[in-house]
Amino acid sequence: MEYAILLLLSTLVGLLFWLLRGQAGLRRGLNQLREQLERPAPASPTFDRLVLLLSLRDRLELRQGLPHSPNWSAAPDFLQLIVEHALERHPRRILECGSGLSSLMLARCCRLNGGGRLTSLEDGASYARRSQAGIERYRLADVGRVIHAPLREYRLGGETFRWYDLEGLAQGPIEMLVIDGPVGALHPLARYPALPLLYDRLAPGCVIFLDDAARPDERELVRRWLAAYPGLSHQYLATERGCSILRLAG
Repeated sequence: MEYAILLLLSTLVGLLFWLLRGQAGLRRGLNQLREQLERPAPASPTFDRLVLLLSLRDRLELRQGLPHSPNWSAAPDFLQLIVEHALERHPRRILECGSGLSSLMLARCCRLNGGGRLTSLEDGASYARRSQAGIERYRLADVGRVIHAPLREYRLGGETFRWYDLEGLAQGPIEMLVIDGPVGALHPLARYPALPLLYDRLAPGCVIFLDDAARPDERELVRRWLAAYPGLSHQYLATERGCSILRLAG
């Protein structure tokens, strides 16, 4: 009889210990869950890009659709940089190398500024038509134009490059230059010809925005530009794809 009672007490103590340990584990689990719920959620890059893109859409009153492609369109943080500059500085002539959503936004900036004009160079005929159609949908054709400028060969400093044909580009001082083309996979330093071919057309104080500046080719061509044109200053911003801002002495 005594043995049975001792066995029962031992079993009850073990059960009580197990329950207490389980409750402690449960409390730890609940505390960890509470900490996770109270901790700020990490930012989602995709969500942040969408918020910024919608903010630009609303700021520019572009609510009839945006021609945006994640693979080909400029990243929203780069778009924000060029939009802010255009709205703040009111450049009278903007030239863009490459076209797309940025073309629509810059043309809209010209309209909001009450002056200025955008010209975009695009080597793909069908893409040029789509970019122009986006501008026309918002009735901005009087301030924005996309030129189909097929790539042609240029000989620069003993090297051969393929870059936009400038035959259809009107003369006149360029106060803002946006370089987001041609595609970097075309050949090494694909965007290098922009300054050698356009430098004489740049107005004093012209500001140049180079997208994809985190790539090795873009870093090298910026180094070459700075060596060739002492009047340039350079600022690098760690945007999603990297942005180099160069300013011509005024």
